[in-house]
Amino acid sequence: MWSDTQISTSLEMKILQLLRRWGRGCVFSNSDFFSYGPSASVGRCLHSLKVKGIIRPLLRGLYDYPKFSSLLQEALAPDLHQVAMALARKHKWHIQPSGNAALNYWGLSTQVPTRILYFSDGPSRKFIIEGRTLEFKHISGKESHLGNSDCELFIQAVKELGEAAITDDYKHQILAVLTPKLKSQVEKALPLLTEKVRNILRTLLQ
Repeated sequence: MWSDTQISTSLEMKILQLLRRWGRGCVFSNSDFFSYGPSASVGRCLHSLKVKGIIRPLLRGLYDYPKFSSLLQEALAPDLHQVAMALARKHKWHIQPSGNAALNYWGLSTQVPTRILYFSDGPSRKFIIEGRTLEFKHISGKESHLGNSDCELFIQAVKELGEAAITDDYKHQILAVLTPKLKSQVEKALPLLTEKVRNILRTLLQ
């Protein structure tokens, strides 16, 4: 495998520098570098980085800068939430996580799901990535917007847990991720939710 320093062009170096800022595990497509140069040039650089083993192809036109396990001496599986976000940027979809995706993101589930579902204002689509299924289900534009990504992930996690969210088993973990900024965003989204979910969230927000 080539090292990150074996880069042949300045455009490749610019792309790699951005990936380093984003960090290991980030997922991206050509469209994430539209300001860096012509699409064909970006595509050639990504192909070169792929050949050198620096980035990994996941789907056609989609790559990640993989995390590496020193213990296992191999690249770790791609983060499906990062894959979903990259696909949403590429296709200009607004997506909203389902309950299992949200629980997985916040670390509230110990299970490694083989299927992750997101709701989207784009078409319903299904992708297979290293044996796991990433699925997008179309819903109306109004239903697909609850706030920014973290706000939606938080709300969907609470919806999935239901009243269990306010028990001792989960409440401490949930409150640990509820920053003042996130709390403000969740409060603004309350009118869009059902009364049952609002009551659970109000208990947490107190």
